[in-house]
Amino acid sequence: MTAQDEPGPRHAADQPLTASETAPSDDTLPGLGPLPAPAAASPPAPDATPSGASPGSPVPAGSLTLHTTLLGPLTVPDGAARAAELEELSRRAAVYATRARGDGTRRAYRSAWRQYEAWCHSLGREPLAADPDTVAMYVVRCADQGFAVSSIRVHLAAIRTAHLLAGRALDLRHPRLAMVVEGVTRSKGVRPRRQAAPAVPGVLRLMLAARPALDTPLGARDRAMLLLGFGAALRRSELVALTLGDIETVPGRGLKLLVRRSKTDPHGQGHDIAVWANPDEPGVCPLAALETWLAQRRTAADLDWTATPSVRAERPLFCAVTKAGRVTGAPLSDKAVARLVKQAARDAGLDPERYSGHSLRAGLATAAGDAGAGLAELMRQTRHKSTEVALGYLRPADLWRNNVTEAVFRQKSRGKD
Repeated sequence: MTAQDEPGPRHAADQPLTASETAPSDDTLPGLGPLPAPAAASPPAPDATPSGASPGSPVPAGSLTLHTTLLGPLTVPDGAARAAELEELSRRAAVYATRARGDGTRRAYRSAWRQYEAWCHSLGREPLAADPDTVAMYVVRCADQGFAVSSIRVHLAAIRTAHLLAGRALDLRHPRLAMVVEGVTRSKGVRPRRQAAPAVPGVLRLMLAARPALDTPLGARDRAMLLLGFGAALRRSELVALTLGDIETVPGRGLKLLVRRSKTDPHGQGHDIAVWANPDEPGVCPLAALETWLAQRRTAADLDWTATPSVRAERPLFCAVTKAGRVTGAPLSDKAVARLVKQAARDAGLDPERYSGHSLRAGLATAAGDAGAGLAELMRQTRHKSTEVALGYLRPADLWRNNVTEAVFRQKSRGKD
């Protein structure tokens, strides 16, 4: 999955998995139809700068275009008279707003803002007018298009952030807007309509068996990524962010991983995670898989004799592999995890549409719940901050554990025997 081999958006999951993209790109959320390509922007300095109108964009006289790294170009009506003030405000706000959000969130925000901006332009409305009624109409449009409540909330967050960066106040709690959002939420409900199928141990074994040969760089990398992603219940971004210095072998036990930063740890406090080895089943052993991959990883050019130990420790643990089998040392994007899981599911004869990058994390949590793990033990491994989310993995097993109907019906069945 090298950059030059990047497939088109319609059949991305159908392409062979080799090296990964080395630069993130925008993820498209469920849309309102084709969106116009963003106008080319001059290089920002450092995060947002005012400039003239972008070519091809309908920019009213006296407006100001701010180029932000978070949401792209933002055209502020009547902003030219406040250019100096907006420049300073947007520069400071953009720095903090960008750092406060992960790569996935930034891609989702930019996609959501582009869709809202295109919709406003189609109606002749100003996207940054701070008009609750316009936003309320957009919420209705999203609901009519089948958006989940969670997706609508992402769009609202992106719209509010754009207004903040442009120095405009938008009150999402305005009575008319809040009433529409509450009505949509009550009508659609907040329960996710479709969740990724968990890659429980049985499914994981099928995926591992379907990967390329273990003695190839691609096969070694894929197995190590699947087993560490599962065993440490890692998010996609966490898995590809691991460095060689984040992994430690613990004799007689297994592996200790350091997750430096995550969705629930944006300030980088860091978490240590233990993953037991499985010597009785070498083909499903995280430690054995990692050692096999490291033998291949050391052949990459970024680990040659010029790299000092401290430099080596900061190199990515998992990196791109070309179709020819060359380990490049280039870091992977989080999309590589999703593509790996889907490809592994397809090769194993499973429906790839049911699986995603989250399937590994969900698989460990589900398996732990089925094995009788308690809430505290599960949350320590998954690093969930919300007990409600973590309980979602335990409840399927708890439905049957000590269920009152067992005493009623099973007792009668045993009496008949």
